[in-house]
Amino acid sequence: MAVTAAQVKKVVKVASGIIYSQEGNYGSVNRNDNNHGMSIGKCQWNAYWGRALPLLKSIVEKDQEQAKEILGDALYTEIAGSSADAWNRQEREATEEEANAISKLLTTKDGKEVQDDLADADITGYVKNGVKIGLVSLKALAYFADLENQGGSGASSRIAKTAAEATGGAEKVGLEEIHAYALKDATMGQYESRRSKVYEAIKGSNLTDVSHTKTEEKQNTPQKPQETPTGVSKGDIVTFTGGGVYISSTAEYAAKEKDVVSTCKVTAVNEKGTHKYHCISQDGKGVYGWVNAESIKELSSKAHSDPASVSKGDIVTFTGGGVYKSSTAEYASVQKNVTSTCKVTAVNTKGTHPYHCISQDGKGVYGWVNAADVK
Repeated sequence: MAVTAAQVKKVVKVASGIIYSQEGNYGSVNRNDNNHGMSIGKCQWNAYWGRALPLLKSIVEKDQEQAKEILGDALYTEIAGSSADAWNRQEREATEEEANAISKLLTTKDGKEVQDDLADADITGYVKNGVKIGLVSLKALAYFADLENQGGSGASSRIAKTAAEATGGAEKVGLEEIHAYALKDATMGQYESRRSKVYEAIKGSNLTDVSHTKTEEKQNTPQKPQETPTGVSKGDIVTFTGGGVYISSTAEYAAKEKDVVSTCKVTAVNEKGTHKYHCISQDGKGVYGWVNAESIKELSSKAHSDPASVSKGDIVTFTGGGVYKSSTAEYASVQKNVTSTCKVTAVNTKGTHPYHCISQDGKGVYGWVNAADVK
């Protein structure tokens, strides 16, 4: 399904807000960004990578007298008189005095307008690059845009193509997949904090994902009613899928609505109640109270003794351990010491690592795992 121009604009709007929150403001100047010279403005355009000087030249050209007054003769002459690529691959560091002057120029009316135009063009370009690769998930495209802003087109393309190869096509890559492969990437995986913040921000946006797109395409097809758990007992571990949380099992109104997916422990059951299960989050997601039966899914508790009981599509808890590239791989590609709510996307009961799991909570589990490591 082709991504429309209107959808590109929608992604750009979401991605822009996320990128700005991770980078800086109009007047931000990093005097020497990772030994690559100065990075400036709300997208932290860098000198070494050929972005800072063209931006400054564009602002100077808007009002040369104003620029000369703000920058002083020497810096003004360097910026106005140099070719646009003069700082390319040069570690042009800003002195404290230069940084203050550049910041002042960046926050003028002209400085803000030029930055807005450049940011919109850049981020639109990032999104379109993702579309060219074949991404159709709007959430994945927003994540791709932030990858490209932070790591360049090489990083974003590498990660998207790796995810596409693993999932059977770029059109199947959603937010979970591109995030998982970003965390695995030798370069971008070093920035786990930013990756996780971006993931959470995009997950909470109203952009559609691959699964949402499929749902929309099938909206006129009769669907099976949602299954509610049976035989859930006190002490069981379940997945809360979102909905009302009540102060009692018979409360008329929810104390709060929790739009989260959370691994929870059932601490009490009232079969006669309207909201039968008292659940407490085990993953810090803040669910604490009575919930409706349709708001939870049972996690398989038989994985250790009977692998056949876990099926494709089940929600399980990965408790930590090796993650493998195939169900028969000799060595783990990565060790993940996390507890993560995962979806089982494939099962090979003859494999050494029988379950292919993908994190549903941004913890980065993506691959084949041992039966002993899920519950």
